[in-house]
Order: sequence, then structure tokens, then C-alpha cells
Amino acid sequence: MNEAEICALSRMLDRMDYYRLLRLERSAPASAVRGAFQKMRREFHPDAFQNHDDEIRVAVSRIAKRVNEAYQVLRDTSRRKGYEESLGRGELRFDPKAEAAQKEASLSGGHTPKGKRFWDDAVRFERGGNIPAALNALKMGLTFEKDNPDFKSKLEELQAKLPKKTNDFAIR
Repeated sequence: MNEAEICALSRMLDRMDYYRLLRLERSAPASAVRGAFQKMRREFHPDAFQNHDDEIRVAVSRIAKRVNEAYQVLRDTSRRKGYEESLGRGELRFDPKAEAAQKEASLSGGHTPKGKRFWDDAVRFERGGNIPAALNALKMGLTFEKDNPDFKSKLEELQAKLPKKTNDFAIR
């Protein structure tokens, strides 16, 4: 690829999905994804462009990062599935924040109506930054679902986010 084509590809990255970037069909198996990634990695490895001017080095670096991003998403079946869903919504890049939200939503949370209510409250409070209220909601949920591992692990996670208590009666 010549320098003009490299610059053009760099400018087009934001309009390309990962399949197009790696020159793959959507039905490509994992082995084809790996092969396409390796080919592109060799073609756009930043070390091979050290003697070029800044514009080319920046363009190649940008392409290499996007190729790596594409590979990280398409090689993982669950990320790939999420990416395909996002493509249906017109999103061309993978959003790790959306993945985290999807994982959180996939937690079973509560199994009973009241457990589900307290789980949803805890998630809402946490997103709003009110960790103490989220903890209280989880504790209430545990009164209805004593053995729920999701409640217990979320409770531990949130307790770790709280600052350590200080002695209010310390000598100043």
C-alpha cells in the first residue's frame, strides 16, 4: 500500500466496521479472523514505518490500533455477538462500556419479585453514585434471598468502594 492509500484508509476508519477493515465476511470463522488480523498486523506494523514522515507514522499507528481492536472483538464469540447487535443499530465500533452494562444486566439479580426490585434499586443507586443506598438495597434484597450469590458478590464489590471509616474522636 502506498502512502496516499495509507492516509486514505486512516481517514476512512471511522466509517468502516471491523469486518470491512479486516476484509472479512460476517460469517468468517475464528481462524479466518486470526489470519486476516495477522496479515493486517504485518502490513501496518508501526515499526515498519519508522523512517516515514510523521503523517504516515500517525496514520499507520491509528490503523494498527483499530486492527488490534477489531481482532480483540471478533475473536471473542460473546464480544462478536454484542458487536453484531451494535452493527444493527448502526454503531461501527465496539463500546466496552456497553459490554460492561450488558454483563451487569445479564447477572440474574433477584429471583423473587422483591429480590428483583431491590437488585434494580441497587443498580440504579450505584449508577447514580449513591453507594450507601445501593448497599442498603442489596442488604434488603438478601433478606428475601439469603443464598443469592449475585447479591453477595455485588455487596462485597460495593463495600470495597466505600472509604475506610475514620475515628471521629481523634485528637486534632
